Amino acid sequence: MTPKIFECEYRFCLILWEHEPIKSTDLAKLCKEKLEWSKTTTYTVIKRLGERGVLKNENTVVSSLVSKEEAQLSELEELMEKKFE
Repeated sequence: MTPKIFECEYRFCLILWEHEPIKSTDLAKLCKEKLEWSKTTTYTVIKRLGERGVLKNENTVVSSLVSKEEAQLSELEELMEKKFE
């Protein structure tokens, strides 16, 4: 099962998917530029998504474990389940 990715995390993941693999410092710079996040916020999201199995951070290089397509399909299935049981 695909881990849940919340809306603000999804915007972060869009940046990651476009640039991965990417050093966490470079990712923090992109998040500052595109999302107006502080470095601390970016690192917190990296940690949280890493704990949930959405991404991995090895030797300060961040890459996804869940593809954009998997995340979108999971969100669509969840929406259909909520709306149509």
